[in-house]
Amino acid sequence: MRAALLAMLTGSSLLAGCSVFPDYVRPAIVTPAHWQAQRSDAGGAADFIDWWRQFDDPVLTRLLLAAEQDNPTLEQAVASIASARATLSGADAGGLPSLTGKTTFSRSKGGSAYGTSSQTTTNTGFSTGITQILSGSLDASWELDLFGKFAFNQQAEQARLRAAELSWQNAKVSLAAEVASNYVSYRACELAAAAYQNAIASKQDTARLTGILARVGFSSSADGVLAEASQLASESSLIAQRTECDNTVKALVALTDLDEADLRAWLAGGNGIPTPAQFKVDSVPTDLLTQRPDLVADERKLAAASADVGNAVASRYPSISLSGSIGRRKIDSTGLTLTSNTWSIGPTITLPIFDGGQLRSKVDSAEAGYASALATYRSDIRAAIKEVEQALVNLSGAEQREMAERRSAEQYRQYFRVAEINWRAGGLSLLSLEDARSQMITQEISHIKQQQNRVQYWIALYKALGGGWRSQDTQLSGGNRRSEEQL
Repeated sequence: MRAALLAMLTGSSLLAGCSVFPDYVRPAIVTPAHWQAQRSDAGGAADFIDWWRQFDDPVLTRLLLAAEQDNPTLEQAVASIASARATLSGADAGGLPSLTGKTTFSRSKGGSAYGTSSQTTTNTGFSTGITQILSGSLDASWELDLFGKFAFNQQAEQARLRAAELSWQNAKVSLAAEVASNYVSYRACELAAAAYQNAIASKQDTARLTGILARVGFSSSADGVLAEASQLASESSLIAQRTECDNTVKALVALTDLDEADLRAWLAGGNGIPTPAQFKVDSVPTDLLTQRPDLVADERKLAAASADVGNAVASRYPSISLSGSIGRRKIDSTGLTLTSNTWSIGPTITLPIFDGGQLRSKVDSAEAGYASALATYRSDIRAAIKEVEQALVNLSGAEQREMAERRSAEQYRQYFRVAEINWRAGGLSLLSLEDARSQMITQEISHIKQQQNRVQYWIALYKALGGGWRSQDTQLSGGNRRSEEQL
């Protein structure tokens, strides 16, 4: 018997290596050979991995760290990792033997015994007494993975765990880009507010001089009204600009979960729009497939969908389970005790003969899931290439515009200085002076906006290229690791 059992186990182990579905291979996706949009200069040699620190802005660095420590989006990603890891643990146990213990106890009492004859019924007065039954057993079973059903399930859950980890990485990249973009917006807003404040101070001086001239008869009352109206218009613009700054602070509070008073204290320690370190775009579109965590996550989801198809196909094939049991039973009745030992062992073969199409429908559903995952993968690759191309175009345009806007702002400042000298000498009307001032302020605000755009397009390009993510970056940060341990 032992020899037969050993032979059966050996044969089952050999069959367990069979697979009814081909191994997954990452599909070949056609991508452009090179980027169509190219920057005119090669850029610097900045470290792409540690790019944020090269802004050399301590406030930005502190904000990025604060956002990563406490952010609901990252916490959701951490929870997804914990869920995927637990599911994988269950999948790992799918092809292992199981052992269960069982104990039962019963106690019963019978009634009096009766005897019958053809003519009378007699109560013998004999009681059957109390019967106690105690039994225990150990039951073992093992479903052999003949056609890879459990292996495919394990592969699918491993791929999903990796996709969850990559989604966490992508969330970190997106969060950092959003924090940095809002921070740059706030710094630009501060500069614009300062420009309006300077304009108000200049207009107040003009209004004061206009009032003096009007009182001595060298200027009309209309000039005084014009000077006051121009000052009030700038004050309105300043209020609107400060409102925009306050809204940006609110956005940073939501991203970092910092107390607003503390955040404003941090922001007071910085000054001006930070300058990013330029980096070379040495990659080609194909590199995005392994350079962006969201695309690698898509590919892992595709691998999981492929394994789901394999699992569904394998479920349509026969299954063999080995089961065994050992037990002991004790019966006490009317002073008589009986004890017995039991055991059993043998295989169970399950053949799916007719199920109304259930198993076939699961295969169809899994194949549709794979097709959907493939379409998502291809769509996201196209979107990623578009993001890089647009970021390159926008950055190139912003850099050229920023240089032109800077030169234009310098010329308008010079134009206003000359116009103001002429006005003070009586050679220019107040209306012409205010027109020159308005053009100077408009151009200065436009230059600030282009400075902001240039930095934000660098951030967009950095994010589009993967945000410095590397395939080995899978460890949770301290705060996120604690979050996962609490789940």
